[in-house]
Amino acid sequence: MKLSKPELPSLDVSDKVNKMKGYLPRQEPEPQIGAVTRILHDLGLAVWFGGSIFGILSLNPSVEVLDDPEERGKMVDEAWARFQPYGAAGMALVWITNVIMRRAAPRRPTPTYNTLALAKDFFTVGSGLTSIAALALGEYAVDDYSPVDSATEPNEATDEDTAKAQSGLTIATIAQLTCGIGLIVTSALLAVERDKSR
Repeated sequence: MKLSKPELPSLDVSDKVNKMKGYLPRQEPEPQIGAVTRILHDLGLAVWFGGSIFGILSLNPSVEVLDDPEERGKMVDEAWARFQPYGAAGMALVWITNVIMRRAAPRRPTPTYNTLALAKDFFTVGSGLTSIAALALGEYAVDDYSPVDSATEPNEATDEDTAKAQSGLTIATIAQLTCGIGLIVTSALLAVERDKSR
């Protein structure tokens, strides 16, 4: 008489492993900022801030070398008009990538990270607002044929309204540079704090 082997229940290991995984807590992956986002952010910041520094610290005062005071205003006006589309594009990149980076904040940020993120938001908004203010004041301070010493310095032939606009432009450009430096510093410190928050 031939004995038959008893049938053993089939053990499907993958089903059991998947079932056990359902009981384990799931750990979501840490949000990461993509390389393209960082590159675009840094590129936008470099274009906007680099152009602003060149214009404010080099171009505006250097037109004093032109002999005709009316030509000085024309030169500054034309140079800034050519830069404005690039500066606006750079600032737009900074704003868009800052929103993307804020959405990819670490799950457990340090208190320093939170403070720096708010400071960066402040400097980002400040950079945009001071750029708009400088643009608006520049339209009044430096007309095509305004007789001026430089973009921010009137001369004896400059009318009173233009001189006031030049004063306001000086304040706006100082604020613009301050916000730009703050934006660069907080961006660098945030990158360090992001690594600590993992």
